[in-house]
Amino acid sequence: MNWEAAVSGFVAGVLTVFDLDRTFYFPSKIQKRFRLWAWYCFFVLANAGLAAGLYLAVRDLDTLKSLNVWLKATIVGASYLAIIRAKLTTFEVSGKSIPFGPEALYDAAKAFVYKRINHIAKAARRDETLELAGKKTLTELGQEAKLAIDQDALMTPDEKRAYKEWLLKVLQEGQAASDDADQRNAIADFILSGRRVL
Repeated sequence: MNWEAAVSGFVAGVLTVFDLDRTFYFPSKIQKRFRLWAWYCFFVLANAGLAAGLYLAVRDLDTLKSLNVWLKATIVGASYLAIIRAKLTTFEVSGKSIPFGPEALYDAAKAFVYKRINHIAKAARRDETLELAGKKTLTELGQEAKLAIDQDALMTPDEKRAYKEWLLKVLQEGQAASDDADQRNAIADFILSGRRVL
């Protein structure tokens, strides 16, 4: 086994996990958990394998020869996503620019996998949101959301202010409506995922 290639794969895999975590919220209860994690792991491992292969392909380049092998492996792994998104050239077809290179294939594969992950995660989020929204009143959900905003250490003061303005607007809409289900769902979704519905 080539340990330097494994390091490149590991670095690219970790960066892929970070990207997936930034993109998706996964509820604790998921009906199709095995299918979700199969797609998730497939995408991470595919990126890791491609990064390892990239390392093997470029390790003897003159510009990299002087580097320590572990540093070289880390740089290739960290650069993998930038390299795979490279456009070799662009063709003009019917007035539209069509990129040609690994980027087009990578984007198509990523969209394919993300669509399947999103479908499973979205169904689980819907169920989790409806369950919480059905258990609490609009006022209770509003209080819980305000507490979540106040306690969020990652939000800047401006973000907290914007989220509180959003929350107040949703609460006012719910109080004025004959049925506040949409507002309860929006606040419940925010409480669970930390993301507001725009």
